[in-house]
Amino acid sequence: MNAGTMKRQINLYGAEFRPRRQWASLPQMLLAWGLLAVLLAGMGALYAWQQQGVSRELAQVRVALDVQRNEAKRLDAALARHQADEALQRQLVDKRDELSAKQGLMRQLGSLSLQKSQGYAGIMSDLARLGSDKLALERIEINEGHINLAGVARSSQDVPAWVNRFKQMPTLAGKEFGELTLSRDKAGRLQFQLSGIAREKP
Repeated sequence: MNAGTMKRQINLYGAEFRPRRQWASLPQMLLAWGLLAVLLAGMGALYAWQQQGVSRELAQVRVALDVQRNEAKRLDAALARHQADEALQRQLVDKRDELSAKQGLMRQLGSLSLQKSQGYAGIMSDLARLGSDKLALERIEINEGHINLAGVARSSQDVPAWVNRFKQMPTLAGKEFGELTLSRDKAGRLQFQLSGIAREKP
């Protein structure tokens, strides 16, 4: 082979000609890791602070809820006591009215003279047995077979219903009243007056 014609090939992609990868120096790596650690620590602190705030708000809400729950229980108990007191008060008023009516009848019975006819005592006894919690007798007059009754009632329908029960009593069955008067007193109570038994049914 002729030296003049010899060609020499040079490989420009050999290892010595390739660009070398530049690695960060140790100080640079330490700085990068330090910055990353600071960033992570900051994010962790921010998350912890947010969680702490949420926990405080949650605790406050729980306390407020407990207060409201206790207040609701207290109000429920007070309402139950109030309703019970009202029911007991109504029962007490009814019992007092019933007792007052019976005491009035007993006074009327006690005021009868021993010389009175046994029929009068029978009428008073039957009226006592017809006692009702819906009305109370305040005055009873018996004169020559005529009876006048006066008292208070809860409603206007209670008086006729009570008189209708007279037929159950031996001394009152067949008797008829001539007049029924209803009015209101100053206290708003419904007063009634049954005037004179007009006649007896045969």
